[in-house]
Amino acid sequence: MTIKEQQLNDPAVNDFIERKKEMLSDLYICAGDRSYIVGAQSGLFPDFGHHVKDEMGGVWTHPIKLLDGYWLHLQETDSTHGFWLEEADVFHNYPFYNEHEYMIKERELTVIRRQFCPDQTEGAVVTYEVTNQSDKRRVFQASFLGRTDLSPVWYSDQIGIQDGEDAGELDEENDVFIGSDTLNPWYVVFGSDRPLVKSKIERSLFGPEHTAGQGISGQLTYESFEISQGETITLTFFVAGSNQSAEAALKTFSNMKEHSKELFETKKTRYNEMLSKTAISIPDKQLEKVFNWNKFNMDWLTMEVEGLGRGLAAGHPEYSWWFGCDSSYALLGNLPLGNLELAQETLSLLQKVSETENGNGRIVHEILTSGAVANKGNTQETPHFIKCVWETFLWTGDRDFIKMMYPSVKKGIKWLFEEMDPDHDLLPEGYGIIEIEGLNVELIDTAVYTYEALRTGALMAELMGEKDTALHYQQIGKQLGEIINRDFWLEDEGLYADAMATPDLVLEKIDLYINNAREGGSDQAAAELQEMKEKMSKLDGNVQQPWLFKNWVINTPMETGLAPREQAIKALDRMGTNEFTGPWGTYLSGMYRTHMMTISTSVQAVAECRYDRIDEALKFVNLIASTFNKRLPGSIHEMSPDYGCFVQAWTSYGIVWPLLTHIFGIQPRAYWREVTIRPRLPQGWDTLSVRNVQIGLGEKQNECDISITQNEKETVYEIAMKNKGWKILLDLPMDSNQSIYLDDKEVIVDPQQRFEIQQAEKHVVRVMRL
Repeated sequence: MTIKEQQLNDPAVNDFIERKKEMLSDLYICAGDRSYIVGAQSGLFPDFGHHVKDEMGGVWTHPIKLLDGYWLHLQETDSTHGFWLEEADVFHNYPFYNEHEYMIKERELTVIRRQFCPDQTEGAVVTYEVTNQSDKRRVFQASFLGRTDLSPVWYSDQIGIQDGEDAGELDEENDVFIGSDTLNPWYVVFGSDRPLVKSKIERSLFGPEHTAGQGISGQLTYESFEISQGETITLTFFVAGSNQSAEAALKTFSNMKEHSKELFETKKTRYNEMLSKTAISIPDKQLEKVFNWNKFNMDWLTMEVEGLGRGLAAGHPEYSWWFGCDSSYALLGNLPLGNLELAQETLSLLQKVSETENGNGRIVHEILTSGAVANKGNTQETPHFIKCVWETFLWTGDRDFIKMMYPSVKKGIKWLFEEMDPDHDLLPEGYGIIEIEGLNVELIDTAVYTYEALRTGALMAELMGEKDTALHYQQIGKQLGEIINRDFWLEDEGLYADAMATPDLVLEKIDLYINNAREGGSDQAAAELQEMKEKMSKLDGNVQQPWLFKNWVINTPMETGLAPREQAIKALDRMGTNEFTGPWGTYLSGMYRTHMMTISTSVQAVAECRYDRIDEALKFVNLIASTFNKRLPGSIHEMSPDYGCFVQAWTSYGIVWPLLTHIFGIQPRAYWREVTIRPRLPQGWDTLSVRNVQIGLGEKQNECDISITQNEKETVYEIAMKNKGWKILLDLPMDSNQSIYLDDKEVIVDPQQRFEIQQAEKHVVRVMRL
């Protein structure tokens, strides 16, 4: 039975997105947690890449690349010339595999190439379904060519790893090609389950494409096959690798060869289970589709490297490794999806490597899959990490996780105030998310996330029984919050400033910024910077001032809820104008008004939610969603609308977090076995539901279902907890002209307060409008 015949009524394989030939030069990914394939949607494998020049595509099993690509050659036995499969006519992207369809009319053939990367496997399975469209029986011979490029991930040379020239040989016992790196124990194995007839191994041997690098090609030719009129024959090939030994690669190859069908079914089952978790039904069906594909996107980015760890990578294809900043956004978008263990694994990986690299609580910025650290960490990343640790604990209820993280939390807060705050004004210095060249000063995002680190650090200290530490963090946090809302707030602008710095310090770099703006064609930014320069020149050069560069991070006081409501509304209103918002989302800079990213728009959406501006928040969620399918079917690019990484982890923060924690309003405290339900609906959303939202791990695990329906007379909330013993705190939008019934019994509730359901199970809450 072909995969096509298995698809009926199977969501994980039946949902696909198609692209036609004229759009197939864009890239795709076929991802597993131990390996992945990146190539063109046409089926070719073009050289591309910034971090490793020309080498970011092909077949990878981190921390090494295996192949530049693979190609199939077909030849009829009664013909003197065969042909390579080159450019496909149609590309189908499914949740966990992809297809390239070749309609070869002049040869009366149709070929479908399909690939998938099995779970927990350092390899890939590639099949070709060859259909005879002629009216006669035919005989073909197939040759599979793989081009090795056994090479390390970016930055490896900085830690002494050198890439050697590849060698290749035929393993006659197993009828497979084995490629190896001459300087390292890196191996790739490929072959088929068909009888091998002959082989060719040459460095100068290529198929339809020539690729860069120090690779070698192996071309394996197999026993001829007959194919009758209208018949389909399936050819299956396997690619396996190891950065340890040839034996390990051969073992992986053998396992895929023997169990490929079971491996496919296992992955299909897991993807169906993924769909069943946090299963939403909302009026906006396009947004619902984007939400579901976001689940798949997060799985594409889940990577495990033996000996290093498992975690959520930042983005394919250029940032296929782990980041401090990215994770602290992205993991919040993964928690409501049920990816609780993944959140803990990612944070544990960051903490472990940071402790080895820095040892002082500072969280690293960038961890390569080789274990190398390319940046020891921007200042903002340490407090942001602490905030994310607490949010993860609220969803998991895992006290042991907090116990493990807490020493790093304390060291991180100490580092912020002892090493990074030399003037002792409670504003740590150093680069934040936006690296304003040369201005590693006191920045708004670092200040705001440091406030959050103190707030959540105090809660962790209480949990660990350290009351004095908790009180200390609370006191400093209160002072810092007041400083941010007083000193960073620009009343005349109705915005928060980007930075606190002396005029002299900014003047050292301002001409560079002006020239960069002019060279970049942004006269608007150049004019604003020139105006800022003239203002600075009239001020005392040594007195610290707030400066507005209009970067998107000025939204962070609203994102975290730190900004007082009056200030927040002023700022959000202006951030929502054309000055800061473009056709695809929030500009990175309101001065330049050019580039937009999913993270800047995500933070804007969350900021709107914080102040119950749900319609405004949904506008930004939908701006992100509007870029779905622009180039890679089923995904959203890092840079809006359609460039940068073609799948980016932090996009989940702008889609999942607003929908689940603000619109559905699910806010758990799993350790205490309680969950607040605080729904706030957009206009026109009268019927919606979510099922199987996982809260808690281990003995704290539970699942929550919510459905909401409303009309002019009433709103009905149906809420269910799978396991007993939990408390629900309901915080509903109410006023004095309403009556509330819990399971058909009227309850008296102060409109300003929540009401509790002890020992929650299945309940119906009816809000009647008088």
